[in-house]
Parts: sequence; C-alpha cells; structure tokens
Amino acid sequence: MQWNEKEMPALALMGMVMHKMMHRAKEMYQEFDLNKSQAGVLFTLHGSDSMSQKELAARLNVTPPSITSAIQKMEKEGYLTRHPDPADQRVMRLTLTEKGKSCIKGVYIVAEQMEELMFQGMTREEIMLFKRLLFQIKDNLDEK
Repeated sequence: MQWNEKEMPALALMGMVMHKMMHRAKEMYQEFDLNKSQAGVLFTLHGSDSMSQKELAARLNVTPPSITSAIQKMEKEGYLTRHPDPADQRVMRLTLTEKGKSCIKGVYIVAEQMEELMFQGMTREEIMLFKRLLFQIKDNLDEK
C-alpha cells in the first residue's frame, strides 16, 4: 500500500525516521569502535558508579539476556568490568574502566552531531516542542 506524506500513519513515519537515525548513528559510532548498543551501555553506566545487568537492562528498556553479548564484548575490550556486589554475591556489578570513561566523550560527540543533523532548520521552540511530544508519546506507551 502506498501513502502520500499526509496520509502516512505516524507509526510508519516514526519507523522510517528511527531506521535512518540508527543507520547514521552506526556509521558515526564506528569511528570510536562502538556499535549503538555498546554506546547505549556506556552512556547509561556513565551516570552511576556501578549497576547490575538487571538495572542496566531496565534503564535501556531491554531484557537482561539481550545485552549479555554486548557486556561480554565490552568487558573483553576493556570498556567495563564485572565484579560481585558486596551485599549480594549472586549479583554482578558493572563499572566503567578508564577506557570506558574516556570513550564517553566520543558518545557525547556523536549524540551532539546527531542532534545537529536531525534538528537542522528547526527553531529552538520547535525542538523543545518536539521533545515534549516525544516524552508524551513515551508516557502514553508506558501506561498499561
């Protein structure tokens, strides 16, 4: 089925935009030897001293098993470490290494470049409105 732009469902348009954003982000993160899921892990861990894989998965809105391979690869490449939680030895805590911390600058640079690209030609007010609407959509989808 073909739609003109005015008839296109928002879901289809958002899917197209997300696909293009992820493709562009993938290209940009390659410069830092990261993929987009690894960049998300770095970005999320950067805001805390450490967190469990379960906590990380919840923040990224994925299941713990779905980020296992990214965590293993990042540990092997020296971006993060895993160590037992002092309060519960069954829980492994994830912490950024110095390499991971220094790499976060690149993650922020890519995020800034993506925002510049995405919001080209928009006013500050339009950008603020767009972000507010995205939060509203997110909140609507969070409701059960």
